[in-house]
Amino acid sequence: MKLTYRGVSYEYNPPIMELTEGEIGGKYRGANWSQSYLRHIPIPQPVANLKYRGVAYSTGHPVDVEASQLRKRYVNGETLTTVEAVPTVSSRKQLLDELNNAHLTSIRRNLEHRLQVARAKGDQNLIRLLEAEAEHIV
Repeated sequence: MKLTYRGVSYEYNPPIMELTEGEIGGKYRGANWSQSYLRHIPIPQPVANLKYRGVAYSTGHPVDVEASQLRKRYVNGETLTTVEAVPTVSSRKQLLDELNNAHLTSIRRNLEHRLQVARAKGDQNLIRLLEAEAEHIV
């Protein structure tokens, strides 16, 4: 679209945004309307290993932080500061397998803790549900 502002002509191409129709809608003064949402494409946030008053912590999504820490093992002790330090295809598969195993271990540990708490409270219904969940995971 060609526009002019204070005598200067320029070409304006507005960004194209994908919309998703929401479930909320109705009729107002005889016209139908519905709520629309922008379709967001998730952008992974950078992972930073930081330290505050001697306590180490990481920023970013927990899965990305764990993947970053696992990646460091494949770089022979170097810290990852550039994109070139990404592991090869075979080590990526190994990395994904390790992440999957760590995730399943975490889920099992969480379920076992919840089961112990339910047994301590004596909630038989919750114990039965958690044991069914444990069978489903296996």
